[in-house]
Amino acid sequence: MKLRTKLVALSLLTLLLPWSGWKLLQELERFLRETQEEALLASARTLAGALPVEYQTRLLFAPDLQAPLRTLERPPVLDGYVDDWPDAAHGLEFSSEDSELSVMFISGDYGGRLYLLLEIVEASRGQESSSVSAVPETPGGVVLLARNPRGLFSFTIRPEAPGPLQLHGEGSDSGQLEGYWLERENGYRLELSLPLSAENTDISFQVGDSSGGHEDAAQRVAGPLADPDRPAWISLTTRWQGLSDWFARSESASAHTWLVDSNGWIMADSESPSGQQEHSPVTLHKTTWLQRSLYRLVAGERTELTGETSVNPVRLSDKVVLQALSGNDAVGWSQDLESAFVWNTVAVPVLLQGDIQGAIVMQSSSDGLLLVTNRALGRLLFTTLALTFGLAAGLWYFASRLSRRVRRLSEAVSQAMEEGVDLEVLPLRNDRDELGELARNNQKLLRAVADYSQYLQTLAGKLSHELKTPLAITRSSLDNLSNESLDSGARRFLERAQEGVERQAAIVRAMSEASRLEAAMGAADWEIASLSDLVKHCCDGYGSVHEGRVLTTRIPAEPMRLFCAPDLLAQALDKLVDNAMSLSGLEDEISVILQRTDQQYELVVRNTGSRLPAELQERLFDSLVSLRDKRGEGPHLGLGLYIVRLVAEAHKGAVRARNLAGENGVEFVITLPC
Repeated sequence: MKLRTKLVALSLLTLLLPWSGWKLLQELERFLRETQEEALLASARTLAGALPVEYQTRLLFAPDLQAPLRTLERPPVLDGYVDDWPDAAHGLEFSSEDSELSVMFISGDYGGRLYLLLEIVEASRGQESSSVSAVPETPGGVVLLARNPRGLFSFTIRPEAPGPLQLHGEGSDSGQLEGYWLERENGYRLELSLPLSAENTDISFQVGDSSGGHEDAAQRVAGPLADPDRPAWISLTTRWQGLSDWFARSESASAHTWLVDSNGWIMADSESPSGQQEHSPVTLHKTTWLQRSLYRLVAGERTELTGETSVNPVRLSDKVVLQALSGNDAVGWSQDLESAFVWNTVAVPVLLQGDIQGAIVMQSSSDGLLLVTNRALGRLLFTTLALTFGLAAGLWYFASRLSRRVRRLSEAVSQAMEEGVDLEVLPLRNDRDELGELARNNQKLLRAVADYSQYLQTLAGKLSHELKTPLAITRSSLDNLSNESLDSGARRFLERAQEGVERQAAIVRAMSEASRLEAAMGAADWEIASLSDLVKHCCDGYGSVHEGRVLTTRIPAEPMRLFCAPDLLAQALDKLVDNAMSLSGLEDEISVILQRTDQQYELVVRNTGSRLPAELQERLFDSLVSLRDKRGEGPHLGLGLYIVRLVAEAHKGAVRARNLAGENGVEFVITLPC
């Protein structure tokens, strides 16, 4: 992995900054929520324990069957639809014994007049194919009773066809009932306006099955009058305005408080209309889906998404209220789908005489919580991500510059080692950092290596020159001594001394040859010659010199013209073949191959039976380096492959060596440009 890649990868660790900020934001959110929960729970417990005695008594002696009397904003249009009724999904429900007939009852008040809504569902009607527009002649219908301090009023509703209703009660002063009968697929709906005041009025009714087609249809009834186990009268209750005002005075400005009975019906509401209090409208701050999604990531699964809620609910039945009515304190969080509103809802049970008679529900609207969190998250993410990317960019630039400087220095050092350029042009020598010091040390090292290489290159010539005179004196002395009469023992020592002198003379001749070759490299005769003929002629000579050795050749028939010094090339080929012969055994094979590639000739010498040490392959062609594992009788100074390199470089070519695959031998290749 490159230095730049490593530093850029290291810079990714800075992503821990936004991650830690994210975790900090989650902890901050959790802390704020817990603080708000505890404060709201404490307020709810205080209100539950400090309820006025009057309303405690009302809870204790509340009717067993009661229905909230909705305060209508306008008189409902008597058309059988529920558009005019707030929170129409909650009402008193009654059903027949076989559950085939069910009724939902809703009551409302506008201008002191009582309005009722009855929604009847007949399960057997969905199985009939009769027309829904005609009312079958069955005992079905509705018997409605109402009582107040004025007396008892009775109405029997059994129209001949769906539509508007106008009928008089059975008493002389019952007045005229108005309404509408709306047929539906699985039943019908009655919307009624009674000529009675809603205050202090109790209602009872009985609904008969009007679906027909069943033997027991006449016996199927539902409603308070039809259930002997439930009270026959429904008490219509209004909000306890006094307690609502007490809640409004006792609570904080941002909290909303309800008192619900044991069935979840709202008995008091801190935001109930009152002539003594005015509530400013709530401003909803719209947020984007991204902001809401980010907030949900921060808040986790602790926040439920809520759609449209009832403006004026009459019953609370969510899990927080149900948990409180079961005897436990409860906390819940919810978030509006479209706005920045977050609600914290708490509920605590109201215990009177050891029984749960209701619950105090408080809800705090945290409009700023989502916005503040999103703003903090935005600032945090922007700051940390900007820091991360800035640091990554800075590290990338630093790594790129450092990598570029190191590459320049490396290329210059390699060029100085291969081509012998002037060391004074080595880059970074004047820099004051560690790379500048490295460049100066490399300059010193390369200068020392160049001086040592020059010394080694001239060592052979110097030694050959200095050793010629002592060798001549030693040889002449031994020749004179051989003319003397010596016994057999002395004669044997004389022969060994003469043999050693001959070996020393051979060494001197080899060193002289290398020196002469270096000196004569520029004075060689250059001409255009046939490389294939030259190699073939040399190989013919090798066959006669090395009889008994396996020598194979592969030389193209084409002339393969080359401007060269034939004598130098022949000498280089001699060195390679001699090296292959000396490093292999009699059973090994020597191959000489001449071939042409794209823009160059390749002269290849291969032999089996030997391997090159991997750690010293780059030094094979240096002066005075010998890597022979098998040494012949002749002296080996490590000058042969050095001469081959000089010849190849003189022809603007190169020489390389490698081990063949499968440990099958060694290959030397001289490449010459065409």
